Amino acid sequence: MAQLQMLRPHLRDLPAVPPLPEGYRLREYAGSADLPALITTLSEAFAEPWDEARVGRELTEMPTVKAIYVVESRGTVVGTTTSRLVADQFPDSGYVHWVGVANDHLRRGLGAALLARVLHDFQARGYRDAILETDDQRSPAISAYLKFGFVPIYEVKGEDHRDRWSAVFQRLFNR
Repeated sequence: MAQLQMLRPHLRDLPAVPPLPEGYRLREYAGSADLPALITTLSEAFAEPWDEARVGRELTEMPTVKAIYVVESRGTVVGTTTSRLVADQFPDSGYVHWVGVANDHLRRGLGAALLARVLHDFQARGYRDAILETDDQRSPAISAYLKFGFVPIYEVKGEDHRDRWSAVFQRLFNR
């Protein structure tokens, strides 16, 4: 089953990158010095195992990755997102990839800052719009994406996702 997809149909009127709480800093990934904490952050944020090989395959060695952004606290990576261009599937679209924050740092606006930063990256690169893929159960992330102007794509790879989106909206709005 294909992941859900969302589209921000333009890159106009982007929100500013919000200020981070004291003790946090948003910057580009610095390589091997950041790797252990990046592995931990990705593993926690997505509840799946990450290791150096997977970071290489999916981020640092992937030619479609244009930039990796991180949030650090006390010199340690605690949040991340990636700017990608997947031209064969989404020409002229920035692809939001792996937005995640370590569990102990959730609900501090770090994800919003990372998302705003990557959207500004796309705008600077001249992309037309932004696209992302996500999982049905990632309600907090989907809620954030909606606030940033992303809208659902109801048909993905020949699959009709209307029922899945309906279930997501029931969870988001019927609390």
